[in-house]
Amino acid sequence: MNIDKNLLETLAGLDDATLTASVRAIAAASGVDLTGASFDKAQLDALRAAMRGATDADIARAKDILKGYRKES
Repeated sequence: MNIDKNLLETLAGLDDATLTASVRAIAAASGVDLTGASFDKAQLDALRAAMRGATDADIARAKDILKGYRKES
């Protein structure tokens, strides 16, 4: 999956149920189990704001973090 501003904007535009399902799917693909986690409206709104406000540097940092995580798992 290529993380870029277009992807983040697409995710931010999803309705609550679809965004939650997408977060769970992305986490599962990365080896993170969110089975017991719940997301309320405020958390989803904060996630949307973070995705919409992400800079190129933020995205690059996220990619670096994911690369490191994938090497460890």
